[in-house]
Amino acid sequence: MILKRFIFQLAKGYGAYLTRRFHLALKDPLNAQNKVLNTIVDHLKRTEYGQYYGIQTINDFRKQLPIVDYDDIEPWVLRQKKEENAVLVADKVLFYEKTSGSTGPQKYIPYSAKLRKCFTHMFFLWAFDLVSHIKGLGDGQFYFSVSPHFDQKEVTETGVSVGLNTDADYLGAVWNRILSSFMLTDQTISQTRDPEAFKQNLCLKLLSCEALEVISVWNPSFLALVLAWIEEHKIQIISQIGQEMGPERVQALTSEPIDWMNIWPKLKLVSCWADANAEPLANQLAEKLPVHIQGKGLLATESPMTIPMMGIKGCVPLISDIYFEFLGEDNEIYELHQLVLNKVYQIIISHCSGVYRYRIGDQVEVVGRFKQTPTLRFIGRIAQTSDLVGEKLSEAFVQGAIESLDLEGFGYRCLLAVREPENGYVLILDRIHQNIPELRKQIEAQLNQAYHYRHARALGQLSHARVHIVQNIESILAEYAIKTCKNFGAMKQKYLIDQNHELQSAFGLGWTY
Repeated sequence: MILKRFIFQLAKGYGAYLTRRFHLALKDPLNAQNKVLNTIVDHLKRTEYGQYYGIQTINDFRKQLPIVDYDDIEPWVLRQKKEENAVLVADKVLFYEKTSGSTGPQKYIPYSAKLRKCFTHMFFLWAFDLVSHIKGLGDGQFYFSVSPHFDQKEVTETGVSVGLNTDADYLGAVWNRILSSFMLTDQTISQTRDPEAFKQNLCLKLLSCEALEVISVWNPSFLALVLAWIEEHKIQIISQIGQEMGPERVQALTSEPIDWMNIWPKLKLVSCWADANAEPLANQLAEKLPVHIQGKGLLATESPMTIPMMGIKGCVPLISDIYFEFLGEDNEIYELHQLVLNKVYQIIISHCSGVYRYRIGDQVEVVGRFKQTPTLRFIGRIAQTSDLVGEKLSEAFVQGAIESLDLEGFGYRCLLAVREPENGYVLILDRIHQNIPELRKQIEAQLNQAYHYRHARALGQLSHARVHIVQNIESILAEYAIKTCKNFGAMKQKYLIDQNHELQSAFGLGWTY
């Protein structure tokens, strides 16, 4: 116990040091960002990518380096994987991680020590803020999502590992080892390749921990899937670990509904995505786990970007680690200090691990200011469209259509474009609606506000919008993720999914209204 308190004070002290530096940087975002950009330019000079574009100065960076997405840099990434000779990253690549969108292909992101340090800084800034605001936090244990990888262990052509054992490995070996007494981790869970065995092992591990204080996952659906598995396997759980749990916690498990707060009496916070289309899923979690549900900041496989801070509206950019640029609605590029309150921007990021002027695909709104730095709120993905017959529906338009519906209490809701049995759109929901015929009329009326959709309907090119109920959707999405070698724990909720035959088959058509 004395050693654990010493480690806690050590980690808290490091967090306080980083926080002081961070707050100082937030007072002068222009200077802080220029320091980051200078470091990136010095790094680029040592790469073939930087030399190809003639990058020697900050001015070269801004004028000669193109704004890219993954498709643009994929040939460079593949060469980096194959050769590991400062093609895209000047420093040693420690490992690669795969991105995992809802429908997109796999993408490999190189991780150097510099990028891992960015994640470490994000964690300590976040953790210190929590400890400073939540009384008693730090006496129990933290659970950080073990993002399951059910495909076989992969290495690159040069033997570099692909993927981490646990999300806590983002901290690096030293801090991971130091903080191990606070982390609820188990290597056997992360190494499990069978999906059912993974869920069982994870649930038993969580239930064995009475001192659980914080649960951190990416996707709220991942935690919903865990809770659903526990509900379905109560008898099996009690037979395996009932004695370990104790009579009071077993009674909480067998109650109807499950008394989650007596199962984890020290639980104080759940961290997960909670903006845009993840918001209703996070709200459903709050009904079962009545603790503080804190939305994550902008966080992607490619990079950490912002962090939530208690009492601050929006999330705070990691201005000492990541260089930010923003594409405005006027198609002009802005720096962080130039952002305007209530304006919407597309976010572009750069760091020293192969990501330079990278269009991450997220759209943000400026919602406040902390010190002198704008704070940001994620409002959705950009450039997501569906075009079966020329109707060209954008995700932003579909988001407005769905949010206008009376769907209070619903978690998953998205519009899926389908070709069979007819061209059209299906509203996917996770529970029965009390008036499906009326809901069909409402979603159809909303979609008809789009001229090209209305035109296609008039011509008979598209069928009437339908509604489809998938009550066990978390399990279906998990199976889909496994089948497509994606990470279900990090799959993002989308308002619009273009035609996807695998998802359409997974959801089935028998319950379409």
